[in-house]
Amino acid sequence: MTSYQRFIHPYLPQTETQIETMLESIGVSTIGELFSEIPEKLRLKEKLNLPLSHSEQETLLNVKKILGKNKTVDEISSFLGAGIYQHFIPTVVSTLLSRSEFYTSYTPYAPEISQGMLQALWEYQSMIAEITRLDLVNSSMYDMATALGEAALMCTRVTRKEVFLVPSYLQPERFQTLLTYTQGPGISVKTYPFDKETGKADLYALAELAKSHKNQLSGIYLENPNFWGVIEEDVQEVEKITHNMEGIFVVGIDPISLGILTSPGEYGADIAIGEGQSIGLPMNFGGPLLGIFAVKNDRRLSRAMPGRIIGISTEVKSSKRAFTMTLQTREQHIRREKATSNICTNNALCALASTIFLSLLGPIGLKRLAEICMARTTHLLEELRSIEGIKSPYFSGVPFKEFIFQLDSKFSSKELDFFLQSNNIQGGLSLQKYFPELRQCYLSAVTEMAKITDIDQFTQKIREFILKHGG
Repeated sequence: MTSYQRFIHPYLPQTETQIETMLESIGVSTIGELFSEIPEKLRLKEKLNLPLSHSEQETLLNVKKILGKNKTVDEISSFLGAGIYQHFIPTVVSTLLSRSEFYTSYTPYAPEISQGMLQALWEYQSMIAEITRLDLVNSSMYDMATALGEAALMCTRVTRKEVFLVPSYLQPERFQTLLTYTQGPGISVKTYPFDKETGKADLYALAELAKSHKNQLSGIYLENPNFWGVIEEDVQEVEKITHNMEGIFVVGIDPISLGILTSPGEYGADIAIGEGQSIGLPMNFGGPLLGIFAVKNDRRLSRAMPGRIIGISTEVKSSKRAFTMTLQTREQHIRREKATSNICTNNALCALASTIFLSLLGPIGLKRLAEICMARTTHLLEELRSIEGIKSPYFSGVPFKEFIFQLDSKFSSKELDFFLQSNNIQGGLSLQKYFPELRQCYLSAVTEMAKITDIDQFTQKIREFILKHGG
């Protein structure tokens, strides 16, 4: 019988001889010596206090027990948005997405065997270019937060200036990501306020802030609709302020809103970014997401855009069309230290999901979906307005699919949260933690998935709560 050396661990199958050979190759005699740079005081002296191992059957039962504590949107009425939204996704999206040709593919470095994925990404770019009315789209980024960070870096690369203006009312996690991106390069992020009545950008304050940084201004960022859900109707004024100061105008969008709102390219945006989760991706407890990034046809911008673009050409020996990666400005390609981005991949599978979703929806379907979201948002807003003890909406600006309502200070917002959740309703995001000036305020989102009966039940339970607590 052949004699085999014993394995040290079933999932780390190196033999003792192999380990000794590896240690000798790197010039150390023991594994302990390998980690000698770690100070003694930081090393664990005792064994890890790990639970006993379980069989697969026991593990599955335990995991199911833990997961059973969660409530999904299939079990409750959820009006929570703030960046991730529940939209209907046709079954064909996941069916096509799970085909092995797409599901197992990675970066298409060899175009001759990757034409299917390359074409799909080219179609994605074409659809995003069409709805944003901008000429060049990269084949996706991680999410809207990283797209914003990359846009800020790009504005500085192009203008050689280091002050970037953003709304003070950005989604908090998106704002923190931006600060992380800009800290190393030394980009100064300044915030401009919102109008306390309308919830829109304070144009006077923005203009004054831009003027005070005229010689350092790299760009101005505006979201439309903004984080409050309010449609920024004065986008052209912001465009004028930006370009008068010789900055780059960056606009953040919800792609579904472009079914009814003017596209950023039509009112002078230089760069558009967005979150593609709402067009074909489930919520998935917060990810993965899809970063949209589009620019106008300006050589300064196209050469400085992060990520990669899929191009269409023809074969060398025929007239057949062919797809390939182009403008690959990433560090792992020939750009190396001159790369515009260190995002090492694109969210190809997520981009493909959005491509399928948009192709099924079409321009008429996109318009209809946007109209339904806006109509149902208005319906909830009006129903809450009729309740004494509720200020709805908090801002007078026109909402798209989100709005803020405020609970009267004589009632407890924590008690309202508990009451609604005990009735299987998630009423929205409490804003006071992130924006202390918005006491007792909630940001509620309404999509086509919210049935009229859900809206009516939500408002009825708030009426019950207020009556129960002396309203």
